[in-house]
Amino acid sequence: MELNKFVGNKIRQFREEKGLSQETLAKRLNTTRQTISRYENGDRKANQDVLFELAKLFNQSVDAFFPPREKEVRDERLITIAAHLDDDVTDDELRDILAYIEMKKQLHRGK
Repeated sequence: MELNKFVGNKIRQFREEKGLSQETLAKRLNTTRQTISRYENGDRKANQDVLFELAKLFNQSVDAFFPPREKEVRDERLITIAAHLDDDVTDDELRDILAYIEMKKQLHRGK
């Protein structure tokens, strides 16, 4: 998906979650409803100042308007795995778990 459209979809999502109309959001940003519509449709780029104001208004980080990076997805998976491990997992057990994950990856990738 094109970045402008992704950002626009996030603007629409956050606006709707707040129960705001395009007109109301436009007034809060001192712009027009048409500009908000263009942002949401991906026809116009929201500059950094606009994104910063939207982030404050929607109580979101600026990063929330952008697709997650691959590294972040992997980090979330590791956090999920770590959260399911007991506190008393030994280093040897952890190495076995990681080796098992690597083996499963290799099997699924046909190696």
